[in-house]
Amino acid sequence: MTVTSTNELSARRDTEPQHWSREEWFYMWTKGLDPWRIASLCRVPYRKVYDHIRSTVIQNPALFGQRLMVHDRPAVPRGGLNKRRSWEERCAELVNFRRQHGRLPRGYLDGESSLCSFLQYQREQYRAGKLPPSRKIRLDDQVPGWLTPPKAERERALWQQRVAELENFIRKHGRYPRYKYAVDQTEKVLAVWLQRQRQCARTGKLEPARESELNSAAPGWQSVHENDGIRDTGSGDGTRQENLSRYPCPITKRKFRRLRASGIL
Repeated sequence: MTVTSTNELSARRDTEPQHWSREEWFYMWTKGLDPWRIASLCRVPYRKVYDHIRSTVIQNPALFGQRLMVHDRPAVPRGGLNKRRSWEERCAELVNFRRQHGRLPRGYLDGESSLCSFLQYQREQYRAGKLPPSRKIRLDDQVPGWLTPPKAERERALWQQRVAELENFIRKHGRYPRYKYAVDQTEKVLAVWLQRQRQCARTGKLEPARESELNSAAPGWQSVHENDGIRDTGSGDGTRQENLSRYPCPITKRKFRRLRASGIL
């Protein structure tokens, strides 16, 4: 959301046209606005508005009775102009949103900020121990995962998207994505993401459910395949190449030279 500074507002106010209609000033005054407010809305000097209203009332004192005083203005309805909806109505709206979109509302999307604020307030009330048990039971039954932070939900959705993209890539190209010889930016992103999953699997940080899903979507994803581990080891003409598929991850040039010097390669 863009925050407009005071200088920008002043500059915009200076560039907008002024309203010098005396009849409009007097009409606004009869509806209860004071001269200061009229001068601010019409972008004119306060003294001009005050002198015009004062001279008009002096010439015709009967006009003073046409002005609405504070006690003449209509009273604000009880509860404010915007009637506050009950908790049950807001919860029903949240349930319908979850059923329709298959996810929770997000505050950065248009039309979802109000419902996201309601959901976030319920989370805060629960963590503070102020949420009634009946409301928690209803949210647990009708809005599964309502306590999940939005960031974790987005990360899980992105992870699922990467798995689907990896599966489609393998089905289309018959190989795993490569970073160095990538044909487009999407393949580079998938290659980096896949390497990150391999690292997490080696260090034990990958969740078993995710590992199982990757095994079913891309069998053998944990090892570097023949198409992934081909590096040029010659003079640059591409005539000599070495297959590095037997290593769990791509190795650096320095380590490759050390392995060749020791006779392993």
